[in-house]
Amino acid sequence: MKKIFFSLVLFFTFSTLSFAQDQKSNDPKMAAKLELNELVKEIPLESNLENGMYSLLIYKHETLAKATSDKERNKVYETMKSKIEGSLSPAQLKKLKNNKKLYENLIK
Repeated sequence: MKKIFFSLVLFFTFSTLSFAQDQKSNDPKMAAKLELNELVKEIPLESNLENGMYSLLIYKHETLAKATSDKERNKVYETMKSKIEGSLSPAQLKKLKNNKKLYENLIK
């Protein structure tokens, strides 16, 4: 009886943890924070620019979640590309573009 009870508790614990992880990965704010952390590791940003990038990344994730067509997604990608290129200095942009994986992750 104890084994059955322990098995059920263990099952529900893993189910709950799994569900919690799924929720975090779909949360636009969490995804934006993770991307921003990656960016800040590569390129130090001033606090006001960091806040602006955070808002921009939240916008990206919320809009992509609602996008229903490739045309809408491509519009978001172009917006992200132009906003990032306009926000960073030429030296910061060059450093970002040298890290192709991070750059692609930020704009797409």
